[in-house]
Amino acid sequence: MRTASADLHAVRTITVDGSDVYLRVTASPVDLEIRWSRDGDHRVAGSPVLFPAGDRSRRLLGTNFRAGTTFCLDVVGEARQDWCGVVDWNV
Repeated sequence: MRTASADLHAVRTITVDGSDVYLRVTASPVDLEIRWSRDGDHRVAGSPVLFPAGDRSRRLLGTNFRAGTTFCLDVVGEARQDWCGVVDWNV
């Protein structure tokens, strides 16, 4: 399993076929809707997942990715507040 908490908007690569992507928002003063999107093609994206402010639950963003897929995380709408979290992939 890969885990990262640094730049949540960084490009990541799936290395294991059938992998899932999870996110746990550890701090946000506002509700967020976050989705995965394919690096270089934001027309290919997952459905937004709601992360209520103060809720630190780990949530599933996408499933069954193929090895070699590159993805980013996108905030749907404007997130004017700073937020942070932990993303897990290849799980």
